[in-house]
Amino acid sequence: MQHTKLVTAAAFFGLIALTLTGCGTTEDAASNEITIVTNSSWTLPDDGTLNEYREKTGVTVNLVNGEESGTLDSKLILTKDNPVGDAVVGLTANNIVKVAAAGVFDTQVEIKAPAGAEKYAVADAPGTVALDRSDACFNYDIAYFQNSGLQPPKNLDDLLKPEYKGLSVIEDPAKSDTGFALLTATIKEYGEDGYLDYWQKLLANDTKVDSGWDDAYNVDFTLGESGTGKYPIVMSYASSPYWTMNPEKTASTTANVPGGCYPVVDYGAVLKGAKNPQAAAEFLSWLGEPETQTILANANVTYPIDESAELPEGMAEFAPRPDTGDPLDPKLIANSREKWLAAVAKLL
Repeated sequence: MQHTKLVTAAAFFGLIALTLTGCGTTEDAASNEITIVTNSSWTLPDDGTLNEYREKTGVTVNLVNGEESGTLDSKLILTKDNPVGDAVVGLTANNIVKVAAAGVFDTQVEIKAPAGAEKYAVADAPGTVALDRSDACFNYDIAYFQNSGLQPPKNLDDLLKPEYKGLSVIEDPAKSDTGFALLTATIKEYGEDGYLDYWQKLLANDTKVDSGWDDAYNVDFTLGESGTGKYPIVMSYASSPYWTMNPEKTASTTANVPGGCYPVVDYGAVLKGAKNPQAAAEFLSWLGEPETQTILANANVTYPIDESAELPEGMAEFAPRPDTGDPLDPKLIANSREKWLAAVAKLL
């Protein structure tokens, strides 16, 4: 299935099948070709979209589908003197300040941002632009709660109650973007003075911790692909219930726990030292156009930054955009990330 937030992350860098053939001489092709480095869960559809872009602009676009956002940042920093592409898409507020501080981004080019992107702008990461948004949320198995007579949880506090003991599976925040989103959600909710107390209580309530999203959702969640999962509550994404809809799009087998969701915004930027920075900036600007924002929503099952862009059918009903408020200050995350992870690691 195309929901790339819901598939196993690729473990290596490699050109994916969206690479297109350019026209003209080798020299001409090189001058009209750009490489866009993405995280492992961001893509564009293999339906001619990039071919149409090439025909419109004369620019061939190669997508290099990479690693989890939390390891992509290190890759970009290590290769900054010989960048692996012209632009990057898929860094988040959790790491763009760190990457910006390393001098990875080209701050001289101009990128036209999507409508509404200004509220996600990060002052300490000049040159970056918000392109789409995922929201990390707890999902639950609707049938499990209907059959058990237990009301589904409504917020993070509910997950600590005795009636939900042994029902939840989460991801290690040091190894998973989804797990780190839960960590930031708890810091946002309980503050730096209270988040560790919450984690102690959550773990004491027999919450299972997996290394990544795939193990948590596809193996241990009751509606995962394994068919043997024992946990009816899983840390996943707000858009996940879109993928558990029936073919008629009239019902879904999962729903979101409404409280405790956390916004995760994907950012794009031109890389300093890019071979074709202007063409890369124009491509990122194209990603912000309303029609392309709809394409991104369908390809990644994420929420467009431009809220006027159309959502996939059924998404607004079964996986509506949560009201999560503002994320933590990205500079606070950059300065405190390792400290938070080390503190939680002692509890796991």
